[in-house]
Amino acid sequence: MQQHAADAVAIAKRAAAEMRAVGVISSDIESPRRDEIPAVSDPKEFGEMADTGRGADGELDVTTESTVTEATEKPKVRPAPASWWRDPATIPPRQSLYDGHYIRRAIGATVGAGGRAKTTRGVYEAVCMTVGFDIATKDVLPEGKLRVWVCNGEEDQDELDRRVAATCQRYGITQDDLGDRLFVQSVRDNPLRIATLVNNRPVIDQAVLKYMADFIKDNGIDVFMLDPLVSFHGVMENDNGHMDLVIKEGFGAIANNTNSAGEMFHHPGKAKPGQPDTSVEDGRGASAILWAVRSARVFNFMTPDEAAKLGMTEDDRKLHIRIANGKANMGPLGKAKWMKLVVEDLVNGDHVAVASPWSPPDPFKGVTTIDMELARTLASTGEYRADMRSPKWIGFALASHFGLSLSHKGHRDPKDLARIKTILEMWLKNKVLEIDERKDEDGKDRSFVIPGPFKPETSTAPAAAYSDDE
Repeated sequence: MQQHAADAVAIAKRAAAEMRAVGVISSDIESPRRDEIPAVSDPKEFGEMADTGRGADGELDVTTESTVTEATEKPKVRPAPASWWRDPATIPPRQSLYDGHYIRRAIGATVGAGGRAKTTRGVYEAVCMTVGFDIATKDVLPEGKLRVWVCNGEEDQDELDRRVAATCQRYGITQDDLGDRLFVQSVRDNPLRIATLVNNRPVIDQAVLKYMADFIKDNGIDVFMLDPLVSFHGVMENDNGHMDLVIKEGFGAIANNTNSAGEMFHHPGKAKPGQPDTSVEDGRGASAILWAVRSARVFNFMTPDEAAKLGMTEDDRKLHIRIANGKANMGPLGKAKWMKLVVEDLVNGDHVAVASPWSPPDPFKGVTTIDMELARTLASTGEYRADMRSPKWIGFALASHFGLSLSHKGHRDPKDLARIKTILEMWLKNKVLEIDERKDEDGKDRSFVIPGPFKPETSTAPAAAYSDDE
């Protein structure tokens, strides 16, 4: 018995040695102070751990508390489930804090490769939630002003400050607007790792968990952001058991116990050959990461085909990023949103990228049925061609009508060209126009544009009645 106890103590000491030196860096922007998190220098403060290995069923034994006891430890008592019935009126509704993605007592994920502006977008959203309105449109957010903790393990404090300052400058946000509700902290040089390996087993670091939970409670944090995920744990990222522990018993427990919403920014793995875009399923490591979160979205550059339809250059294309909700297991699949990166010049001389909402231009904006009938009238002459290489391409005639910069031998604005092509493609698809294959005056086979069978719908509603009795 004495030898067994001695072995247990030796194992516990080795485990404690591997759990030392946990801390966070201080910052000047409402950051938690270094002295607020205790260093794990004495294992007695947080309990000693014995390596019980794997159980008889072969499943991984994960522990978050002391297992060294003089007597056999009793299993945790869990109440037996009762037969179910609950009045739906007594079930609290889900609390979405921003854009249907940040949800109280749940963890969300943002997946995107390098350069897809995950951090930049996160800063934009953090400022929006802090001030209580969309900083670009000034629309008031339903949940009002929130308290947000941005925690980054990849950038130093100065770089984070540049990004927040540039965003505030771009949208005219002042210190009074923020109201001491935004906390921005770099932990790059003094990381917060919610779980580490102890004797090859994933173990929740209770000191880090307590620090994060206490900070959130003490400061009334509504949303905490962890960027990137890999900087906030020290376990095997490709092991489902390890990552399930990190997400559920680590960050998920914090969100649940503090009534806050957590967000993880995550990198994808290596792209498959021929794969143009990243999906949420491409997040690096174990699939348990995706399945443990409530909402997951993915950031991708605009595709070359999309850019061509809008007449964009390659450089301009990579400034436009699509935000797609790839997993919304709390509601319907979300529609894609867009953002554009713009550069803000700070007074210190730095040029900093800032997120800006963006929507693809509507090629039919300002186009009326009168314009459509004009196109049909032009096509009825039988003189206009479908091939844009011809000087008689119908698109040139329409561009002149719309006042666009487009001619056969003159200047061709790529965006104007893309707009005319999109309009013609839609009118051909809807049978407003048709293609007539026939020979020209030289006997060569050509494609001509003629009116299609399309007819505008006529209203069947009775004419409005007017009374002279009023």
